[in-house]
Amino acid sequence: MKFAFLIHNMYGVGGTNRAVLNLATALVGQGHDVEIASVFRRLDRPMFAIDERIALVPLVDTRPRRPDRVDPQHREPSLLVPESEEFHTQYSRLTDERVIEYLRSTGADVIVGTRPGLNLAVARYGPDHAVRVAQEHMTQDLIDDALKDHIRLAYDRIDLAFTVTDGDAAAFRSGNPVPHTRVEALPNSVPRPTVPPASGSNRIVVSAGRLDPIKRYDRLIAAFARVAGDHPDWKLRIYGDGPQRPALVAQIRELGMSDQVQLMGRREDMSTEWVKGSIAAVSSERESFGMTIVEAMRLGLPVVSTDCPVGPREIIQHGVDGLLVPMNDVDAYADALRTLMHDDDLRARLAKVALVNAARFDPETIAEAFAQRCAAVLAERGPTPGGSSRAARSGKGPRVRRSVLARGGELIREPNLVRLLGDPVLRGIAGSDLARRASMGALVRLARIRHARATSARLQKAIRRRAAAPAAGPVVDCLVLPDRSLSWRIDAPGIAAGGHLLLRDRDTGHKVQVPLEPQDDAAQQVAVLPAHALPEGRWNAYLQPPTGARLRLRPNRIDTRVLAGGHQPVDDPAGGYAVRSHVPYQTADGFLAVRSWVREEHAEVRRIALSGERVSIEIAWSGIGVPEQAMLRRRGHHEGAVSVPLVPTRTGHLRIDVAVEELTVQRLGRYEDWDLWLAQAGTDREVRLGLLVDDVVDKKLIYNYPEIYLVDEPGLDLVEEDPAPLLRVRPYYTRDSELSIVVIDRP
Repeated sequence: MKFAFLIHNMYGVGGTNRAVLNLATALVGQGHDVEIASVFRRLDRPMFAIDERIALVPLVDTRPRRPDRVDPQHREPSLLVPESEEFHTQYSRLTDERVIEYLRSTGADVIVGTRPGLNLAVARYGPDHAVRVAQEHMTQDLIDDALKDHIRLAYDRIDLAFTVTDGDAAAFRSGNPVPHTRVEALPNSVPRPTVPPASGSNRIVVSAGRLDPIKRYDRLIAAFARVAGDHPDWKLRIYGDGPQRPALVAQIRELGMSDQVQLMGRREDMSTEWVKGSIAAVSSERESFGMTIVEAMRLGLPVVSTDCPVGPREIIQHGVDGLLVPMNDVDAYADALRTLMHDDDLRARLAKVALVNAARFDPETIAEAFAQRCAAVLAERGPTPGGSSRAARSGKGPRVRRSVLARGGELIREPNLVRLLGDPVLRGIAGSDLARRASMGALVRLARIRHARATSARLQKAIRRRAAAPAAGPVVDCLVLPDRSLSWRIDAPGIAAGGHLLLRDRDTGHKVQVPLEPQDDAAQQVAVLPAHALPEGRWNAYLQPPTGARLRLRPNRIDTRVLAGGHQPVDDPAGGYAVRSHVPYQTADGFLAVRSWVREEHAEVRRIALSGERVSIEIAWSGIGVPEQAMLRRRGHHEGAVSVPLVPTRTGHLRIDVAVEELTVQRLGRYEDWDLWLAQAGTDREVRLGLLVDDVVDKKLIYNYPEIYLVDEPGLDLVEEDPAPLLRVRPYYTRDSELSIVVIDRP
């Protein structure tokens, strides 16, 4: 059979895109033809890698300097997608024309819509010879009542409607009955992981998803904070980005959890991050399905999840492969975390069962069931007159006619104009000469931008970086081995034997080369870089062919799980080094680099605690002898130093208590940085404090410590400053992961 998926924007990111791609890839693997029609094309290439056997057909190309971008019809509101559809204002008369023409001309046996507006298009214009399928990736309670009215009127021509859970299918049938349409559940699929499952040795709780209020990460952080004191060696990592990030940062600081709770940012591939954890956490108040739950389970993590109305309860078997917690019960969530954090045997037992049970969501299984249901509809229907004569599409693009609407200098009437112009900014634009010569459709789209949920600047930058990253060049998988050596597996078809892995220090230009060994398939070459072979520095990674110019390597997978536990300095008695730590990472422009630290002596920061009067720092010392004092040295032209005694702890570590008043009375400027060192008596040797032994390259983005506020009393001065200086003191990690304290006395 030939399957055609109609999707909003296959060039972007999102759960629907992943679900469709997983299903489509499995279908082509089973011998079917698959085409994905993306209504919009906004980037040069998709964010997700797409199997070359799948034809990707963009219908409207809105990239810069493309004709579709300035087509007059693209400024006219859509008549095909209802106003009650969430993405209505992104659609236009041009998208209407292209979608309808595509549906009328396709030769696919099965046409699948993937969101309500597109499902309605499939219902109205899908050809009679095809099985018309509507996929609902959102829960029924999120679909607008007005949109449900359109569904009841149009879905009579839909043959199969799929929700992602049985609970939502039942809600669809009872709350929005559609005669003659089969409503069934088809769960999303998650491919078999390409990395080994988690070992469960790292004491890390992992959560992932958009930082949105519906995910209730505030409750997860609050629950973790209640058990963190009894489990100081455990950390909570939250991956993702979104509008709630500032609020979560503030909550973490207020709870004093900056050392144990980190917002890690967004990751394109979560598989190598899940395996760093021992527990997965989901705290949402609503989930349409729960792909992150399945992803974590497929990598051997037991999941603690809120018992949402649909989704988690159909994936997790409570007490068997995970734990379900009542909604809105932070105490119960904390108890569930405590249970798994405390009981290693229970955690391992649930993880083992989770790995087995999650296999039922394999794309091969889901695709086979999906294809069988579609084939059954075709068999029941029998041959359609004229259906066999339809020509298959070439996959090179939509065969549509382009038309230009004469404007005549007139404004197009917009039914919602009065509501839109309630926004003072839009009202001002509408009153300008420029707006009077433009379509009201422009104001409609601007209104949506003004009222849309904010997308964080960090996510926008990440998307732009990913879109701008080079598409060509060799791809590499990099694995950190237990002895801190680096294993490299490079996809290099067409590169002759005799090449080298080349690492070049971006500051000094120093080079390190390792011979590559071709594999039997002649498409991959491997190398192992010993831990002792790489000096300290920032290294760019290249493939150096036997002849010709070197090629910058692009990462496919970076597995640094052995570093994630942290606080494990690697002794090197032969080399005389206390620490060797090599962290491979992806650069902002999409290439592979390695940050290496090599220290003969090292003071590793274990924990930082702040009070209103001091900064307390716990340190693990590695080196000869024992330091006798700590030194804080002012950075810059104005030299200054403050000595602080070292206090032994019961755990065998050292502690520094920095009284913030000692730094504030020393200040000469309004912004001063103080670097922390350990010194041994009778020597001039000092060792910098830092956090080097983990998998995080840029600590400054991850560890966000709160500020200590101090009020500078004006004394007996006759003139009082307005506003009065507000002193703030805050510890932070530098670009090189070394610890410093900043003192600020400006408002």
